[in-house]
Amino acid sequence: MSPLLLGMVLSLGTACAGHRQAIPPEPAWELAGGKERARVDMADALAKGGSPEAALAMVSQIRGEGVKDSRLDLIQARALRGIGLTDDAESLLRDVLKKHPRQAGAWDQLGILCMDTKRLEEAQTLLARAHQLSPTDALILNNLGFAQLTGGHPEDAVQTLHAALRLDGADRQIRNNLGFALVAAGQDDEALRVFRAGLPEADARYNLALGLELRGDDQAAIDQYAKVLARFPSHQPSIDGLRRLRPGELHRLAPPTLDSDQEAP
Repeated sequence: MSPLLLGMVLSLGTACAGHRQAIPPEPAWELAGGKERARVDMADALAKGGSPEAALAMVSQIRGEGVKDSRLDLIQARALRGIGLTDDAESLLRDVLKKHPRQAGAWDQLGILCMDTKRLEEAQTLLARAHQLSPTDALILNNLGFAQLTGGHPEDAVQTLHAALRLDGADRQIRNNLGFALVAAGQDDEALRVFRAGLPEADARYNLALGLELRGDDQAAIDQYAKVLARFPSHQPSIDGLRRLRPGELHRLAPPTLDSDQEAP
């Protein structure tokens, strides 16, 4: 070692001896348990983010390494539902609930699966149970409210979604579902106020129009689509809505180039 390099090493050693510094702890995600949790979190994100095949592959790999995590069954069930294997997903979720009857996430997923398969009354029962077990989970309340709305109980949905919004006022999905529930319940002005809270004017009024269309009030929906296009003539969702209900109106309200390939009936 050269005298210069040796001097630098000795100086460093003396400084460290006089002022020992604690070695910083290893980040949690680098520890064995942290790495496992991070991988489970990633699998969950894949299942929720529309990559169910990748989620299933990761779950299989994690299990193959002997990792035990109660969330893996729920992730696998969500991914199975994502690829259309609803019977397998339901069987897995019911097995989870036999072992862990207070697992709110399993009740929640089973309720969503019942909505997917048009068992709306059963979905409401299951989601109500999930809410009982996890009363401060805004997303479970949102799912329950949506089940009540699609099951033909808009007044109940309004109350449930208001409660969800009190728990998480920043969630746009909750606000939108509340808006649609208000339209279904006949509270159109309040629905527009809720939609406007998180959306540009064109999108807020479009949601109102769509809610009116879903309610079966076609003329009111046409009027709202027309109001959007009067101010925002290139708003494609409203163009599509008006084309769906009364295509002839497009020639009167929108620039000809927007619908130049169709003739008025």
